[in-house]
Amino acid sequence: MTKAARKTDTPTAPDTATFETFDALMATAAVDSVIAPLARDGADGVTLNRELSAALAVAHDRWGLGLLHLRHEAHLVQGGDRADIALLVDGREAARVSAGSAAIRASYEAMRATDENDLSAWGVLPDGHRAVIKNSAQVRVLIEDARDFETHWTTERSGAYSRVWRSGDTLGVEVHRPASPSTALSDAAWDAIASIKNRTLQRELMQRSNTVGMLGALLGARHKNAAAALEHLPEAHFTIRSVVVRATGSEGRDFERYKALVKEATAQLEDLQAAGTRHLGQLLALGLK
Repeated sequence: MTKAARKTDTPTAPDTATFETFDALMATAAVDSVIAPLARDGADGVTLNRELSAALAVAHDRWGLGLLHLRHEAHLVQGGDRADIALLVDGREAARVSAGSAAIRASYEAMRATDENDLSAWGVLPDGHRAVIKNSAQVRVLIEDARDFETHWTTERSGAYSRVWRSGDTLGVEVHRPASPSTALSDAAWDAIASIKNRTLQRELMQRSNTVGMLGALLGARHKNAAAALEHLPEAHFTIRSVVVRATGSEGRDFERYKALVKEATAQLEDLQAAGTRHLGQLLALGLK
């Protein structure tokens, strides 16, 4: 009788589906994650963990969940008979990729704190006073002379907000425009309906949207399980709300460079959100003419 092999705590590489699920989750933040190809090419666990964590960190910069004060990592772990990917927050497991996007979102949502404008009430730095910006002269002093500091949110153009902080030698700027996955899907549904060439179908969906909304009207025109299928997509649970840009050294103490960073982040956020809406519109319109 052959003796069964003893299981070890060393995680084996997840199958391709697990990696592809992680890459799809990262795509909701427009992160070009290539974990699945790396795994297929035989990358070791150390390399995979490094790339998983790097991708997740960028995703949090763009999801805009207001959890930048926490450390986010992703590691391979053993989950029963197969390996999985654990999403860690300050070294503790918050969720696993195999649990699905809805469960991952719920874990992160429990950590959030927002104000009446849906802006994060958490600071980026672990402690310290947050300055209220009153004028550009005050910002100049902070940028050019202050050590570690952080500001409250300030209003920018086009419904956006920004905040700035310094930690050590790094200056960080976040530009945020409040959004939600449901709002993004509704906007995309409008675009998808507007692009339908069949005018009879288009008018019918527009009329139906008066009672069930744009997304409801569009899903109703699909197969009966369309709504349930959509719920399983990561795009139904994550969307882009923010862009974070950073500068180090003398660049991080240049007031003109700071102003340029705000403009760059604002423009990038507009582009990313517009691209996200187009992608969702194409996804929702699939099969409708």
